[in-house]
Amino acid sequence: MFWKIKELIYKFIAYGIFGILASYGVFSIGYSIRHHDGISLVIGLVYVSLAGFLFAYLFIPAAANKIAYGIYTPKNVKPMPPEFPEIKAKITREEYEEAVADLRTLLEKDPGNYHVISLLVDIFVDKTDDHGNAIGLISAYLRKEDRQNEDVPLVMKLVDVYLDIDEKEKAVALLKKEIAMKYAESEIRQFRKRLDGLSVTS
Repeated sequence: MFWKIKELIYKFIAYGIFGILASYGVFSIGYSIRHHDGISLVIGLVYVSLAGFLFAYLFIPAAANKIAYGIYTPKNVKPMPPEFPEIKAKITREEYEEAVADLRTLLEKDPGNYHVISLLVDIFVDKTDDHGNAIGLISAYLRKEDRQNEDVPLVMKLVDVYLDIDEKEKAVALLKKEIAMKYAESEIRQFRKRLDGLSVTS
């Protein structure tokens, strides 16, 4: 809760600074036009530029995340849990056991949450080499009755895990199974391309 309050305070301060810079910049430019004051024009442009940089810092990453979220995650995904920044900080500090425990607690409250499962899988695969838990977690998710057939990132992650443990046959079988499902044509092409790549390396 504390980190959330602190984040809101920082955002409030940043938005306030942005408003002051933008307002003063526009005022200075307007003043320079009315009074033909070159110095005020330069000052106004500087303040507007600073406001523009701050605007980019505040708004562009959020917009980019929203766009990426819409493109690369399934439509049945719930919002990201508010505890995620704190959990990701633990991962950055390599406190993997604590992060996994926190994520498992979230999963107990909200079974099947895409964000929780995806982050857990990232830890198991990329940080702790716990392939067994990664396979079990993804496989259980892909058996969900309310799947939207748009879970391509997790499918591909499971293919990678199978290949890492020399279970190529399972990777091929998984891709063939997913191709048979009602995905969009663009996603089916991804699976076929991956399957063709595995066939070439046989």
